[in-house]
Amino acid sequence: MKKVLLLPLVGCFFIAKSQVGINNNIPSSTLDISGSLEGSYREITANGSLSATDYHVSFAGTSAATLNLPQMSTADGSASDFRGRKYFVKNNSSANNLTLAAASGQTIRIGGSNAANNTYILSPGVLGIFTANATNGWDLDLAVNTIPDTSWKITNNAFNGTLNTAQAISAGNTYQTVNGTGLTVTVPPGYNQSIVMLNFNGWGDVDPGGVSLGSLRFQITQTGPAAATYTSTTVTSWSFPVTGARTRYTFPAAYSISNLAPGTYTFNLQVVREGESGTAPNGVNIWGVQSTAKVYSKN
Repeated sequence: MKKVLLLPLVGCFFIAKSQVGINNNIPSSTLDISGSLEGSYREITANGSLSATDYHVSFAGTSAATLNLPQMSTADGSASDFRGRKYFVKNNSSANNLTLAAASGQTIRIGGSNAANNTYILSPGVLGIFTANATNGWDLDLAVNTIPDTSWKITNNAFNGTLNTAQAISAGNTYQTVNGTGLTVTVPPGYNQSIVMLNFNGWGDVDPGGVSLGSLRFQITQTGPAAATYTSTTVTSWSFPVTGARTRYTFPAAYSISNLAPGTYTFNLQVVREGESGTAPNGVNIWGVQSTAKVYSKN
């Protein structure tokens, strides 16, 4: 009789990979996808509810609507515990709000100083990303307005000035740069329109030598990618019909420059004496000036 030797199966081992790769034989994450990712897409035009098969939902209704988030459990491992589930919701309507509503007793957390609420409103053009949390509802991960921003915004500014430092303005036809008015700003690239707003506000005095009158005319010079001179931005005048004492004057000079090419520019205020008659004054001075520049840009 033959004897059959039976060898017991001591152990059987199954080694399962802890990382899965799609189009990738060497995954470096739990799920490593070398390629595009596709999720479900659904468009709604009225009230509705998000389901377990939704991923991206687009609202294109002609009136305001409410989209209900599913009720989720915080009991770890339960069938309704889908913490981490994400929904992408976009309001593509032209003028109607879409309200996201959590289930009764649950909330949508925003964070910061914002209290968790049962609802969140997506305005037209806004994309919201919602993630089921482990507390009592949902987290709003992102709410971004996808409509192009066409409003004016300050993209650069500068300030300069001098106070109580006399600068004598000589007679003649030559413009002099007013001390403390140099302003350097950058017009940024990437915008369709830009405006540089310049403001120079100052004061000075005239010491008359007798009966006399005259004016100060101001201009702005520009250096940078393009040089320019903007003439006659403002004029201030003085008059002494009779012999008098030293008298003060003020001058505002405001100017705007549209659609300069992107780059860094420097602006200075210049002044010249003109139109004087009568007795020559003993002195014409500028004592102080405050200068500001703001760059406004928009698309």
